[in-house]
Amino acid sequence: MVKGFKTHEELVALMESRGITTDSKTIGIIKRESYYAIINGYKSPFLDREAMQHTAEDVYREGTAFSQIYELFLFDRDMRSLIFPYLTRVESILKNAVVYSFCERNTSPAAYLDRENYTTAKDMLFPKTFAGSKRDEHRKNLATLMKILNGKLAINKRTRPFVKHYLEAYGMVPLWVLQNDLTFGNMEHFYQLQKRGVQNDACKIVGEVSGNSQRITPHDLLRVFGVLVEFRNMCAHDERIYCAEVKGARLDGALSLIQLVLPRDEMIELALSYRALVGEYLSKANGPILPSVLSDMNMLAPNIEADAAAMSAASDPL
Repeated sequence: MVKGFKTHEELVALMESRGITTDSKTIGIIKRESYYAIINGYKSPFLDREAMQHTAEDVYREGTAFSQIYELFLFDRDMRSLIFPYLTRVESILKNAVVYSFCERNTSPAAYLDRENYTTAKDMLFPKTFAGSKRDEHRKNLATLMKILNGKLAINKRTRPFVKHYLEAYGMVPLWVLQNDLTFGNMEHFYQLQKRGVQNDACKIVGEVSGNSQRITPHDLLRVFGVLVEFRNMCAHDERIYCAEVKGARLDGALSLIQLVLPRDEMIELALSYRALVGEYLSKANGPILPSVLSDMNMLAPNIEADAAAMSAASDPL
């Protein structure tokens, strides 16, 4: 049965009936924020799982305060705000690398509309865990991509001004212009449907941009796309990321993939900002739950910290 509407005061009373301590600031907070976004989104670490074996209702650990749950909510929001700009930088770098690599090998402005310039089902790159029909997946993905690309060339009320200009002035929009109207997810599918030569070229460019000594393979880049597209969208839409898992990667894994793409100076900046944010919340943590959550999620010392510190030391003449 769908639960009925509750006033702010009723929501406070509900929390207290379930063992959550509230204070004079609670109503003000749930007036600004969604009660359900805070409680439903961040209650899990605070639940008493053993006590809940005997009831259908949520039971919270003794000593749980609304302020503690809200603290985790704020930490997650600040973490999204921190990493989102870097995810958009990754998006830009990957788009540029893939589009340049394709256009260098396929010089006609309309080459991206020709199915012959894409890989076959036999040679299509798939995640190592893929277990479906490669032929069906190839046919579906290529048909979807062609529909998206051709759809961008039909002028309508959603057509971006720069696309409309090229269509009206030249009758065609080159891919290196159209890329600005393609989403990160669109580019993920575009990359997956490339021939191996284009993929290898894109990997080489990404490696040169990042200055990373680790060789990046086409499968590596496919995983970067697959994981970071989802994390980027979660950040953009205010979804929970502290415990998110995408294709087996949690936030610490996503940060390691970001490190494969970002230039060294930007990666150092991200690592230091990340460390400062975690340190700030640990220093003011209201109880043991937040530090425990960060430890469980490997967010206290993700791989980027040691690597960034090493990069920073290497770039510092002192």
